[in-house]
Amino acid sequence: MKFLYSKILFVFAIATCFGQQLKQIPDINFVHLTDLHVSVGNDNDFLLQKIIKEINDSKNEFVVITGDLTNRGDDDELNRVHTILTDLKIPYYVISGNHETTWSESAGLTYKKLWGEDRFVFSKGDYLFVGFPCGPYMKMGDGFVKKEDILLLDKTIEESLENSNKKVLSFSHYPLDNSLSNYKEVLSVLKKYPVVANFCGHGHTLKKYNFSGLSGLMGISIISRDGKTRSYNEVVINNDSISVYHKKIDEKAVFTHSVSTKPSTIVIEKESELNQIKAFANDIASIYSVPSFDKRNIYFANSLGTIQSVNLKNKKVNWQIETRNSIYFQPIIVKNNLIVGDIEGNIMAFDKQSSKQKWIRAVEGILVGSPIVENEKLYVASSRKFICLDVNNGKVIWENKLPQSYSQGIPLIHQNSIIFGAWDTFIYCLDKNTGGLLWKWNNGNEKQELYSAGNVGGVSSNNRLYFVTPQRFLTILDINTGKTLLRTSKWKVRESMGKSQDGKFFYAKTMDGELLRLPLSDDLELTEENLVKESRILDLKIGYEHNPAAILENNGKIYLGSRKGEVVIVDANKFEVIKTLNLGTSSVNGFTTDDNGTVWTSLIEGGIYRLE
Repeated sequence: MKFLYSKILFVFAIATCFGQQLKQIPDINFVHLTDLHVSVGNDNDFLLQKIIKEINDSKNEFVVITGDLTNRGDDDELNRVHTILTDLKIPYYVISGNHETTWSESAGLTYKKLWGEDRFVFSKGDYLFVGFPCGPYMKMGDGFVKKEDILLLDKTIEESLENSNKKVLSFSHYPLDNSLSNYKEVLSVLKKYPVVANFCGHGHTLKKYNFSGLSGLMGISIISRDGKTRSYNEVVINNDSISVYHKKIDEKAVFTHSVSTKPSTIVIEKESELNQIKAFANDIASIYSVPSFDKRNIYFANSLGTIQSVNLKNKKVNWQIETRNSIYFQPIIVKNNLIVGDIEGNIMAFDKQSSKQKWIRAVEGILVGSPIVENEKLYVASSRKFICLDVNNGKVIWENKLPQSYSQGIPLIHQNSIIFGAWDTFIYCLDKNTGGLLWKWNNGNEKQELYSAGNVGGVSSNNRLYFVTPQRFLTILDINTGKTLLRTSKWKVRESMGKSQDGKFFYAKTMDGELLRLPLSDDLELTEENLVKESRILDLKIGYEHNPAAILENNGKIYLGSRKGEVVIVDANKFEVIKTLNLGTSSVNGFTTDDNGTVWTSLIEGGIYRLE
């Protein structure tokens, strides 16, 4: 009996000691900042400085920032945030948000210069912290994680957890739901590992989520949606729970909610049946432009800077070139030359058969727009100049140091002029032979750059220019003088527009997912009442829309792309939908035709499709 009693005391002592050891495991205390939206000198600028001072006086060990550091990703905004964050006395880890990636004047180069790669991974206690970027990149669209970033996320977690019992906390700007177009692909990666929760921003609201079984924790923006609350998020991780606290400036943090520290069980809903056509090619990285063709081959480039030539019949790769930077520029064929531009402003010409580089021309600023060629002259805008090159040798024929920001659309050649829009609020018309400025136009608001026609090319009749902008106005100008003839917000048109093959109609896609058709005639009476009378509207049945891809009509069919990977094909004569193709989950880049007149498209996720 005495022996049994001693044994019980021994077991109790061991259990007590073990319990004490568990209790001695220190909590992890950190700050979650998100949606800072700093512009130089705005309220958020000064508020962030104050928050940094509070953090420095707290017991927090590090800071994680989940994007939207700035309002527009301008270099001065990014530099300002970086300067403020350098005052932190504890480590911080940062990823970008859509306000850094969608409108970045440097195409992400300044962010990379300041913070390095747009991701992070580190360990603390029993946890692996992993952050990844979500885009969208350089054009309006839903959130989207690049294919190469998904592959890297998988590889990073796998390698970091090797011979480890750590659990995972993931961080993204977008919530892992329908606001991120390929969230199921992201969850499919996270499902493989002991992931406890995902921290996110974007919604500006302190909220608890369930992302298909994964605990979701959205942080509040530093200024609330109604503008009344200045605050941020504090997080405490202990043995049993992850607790989120709402920390108002100069006030004590208040507990809001918590989640368990047990790994989540992720259950992904199966995809519905798609009206799918098989991709001609699926690249290993994201693609941001449509391909180009000759009689035998297709040519395309991706976000890793890889340029490829692929045989159209057997799909074998003829050659592949690795460059340093992402490519948004649409490759273009001129005689035996393949011409491509990268984001750092390098325009390169390669022999399309051998891939040997024939010339390279560096222009100032970033290059994310696409070119147009006429009579062996290439016209394109960078963020600092509009340039005309001889395609045979790359020599500059003329240049004009306009615009003051980058341009993404394809320029429009009209008789002896060339017209393009930029994200500096202006549309410019230049003499195509000399580069001299003929006229420039803006909507009267030079401060609101996000209303710019930076991603449109314009549609013209003999004497009129039609275009749409993110301000949701249709604008018609006198193409010879730049004088405003009509502006109307009757239809919620945004950036997607085009022209009928016979030149008789102007097309635009509304934000309600409708196709607008108007006569493209210099004789049309330009009043809103008359435009409404002459218009036709077709519901495309795709819902809310902001994809900027240009509309193409080819052989009696109109092609439109959506933000969700849909291609709608419309009978141009009957003005009714023929069919809708669900090709994937990411934004459609646009449309082009090969030498046989067949229509092709590409999706940001890396798929290239022959549509007919």
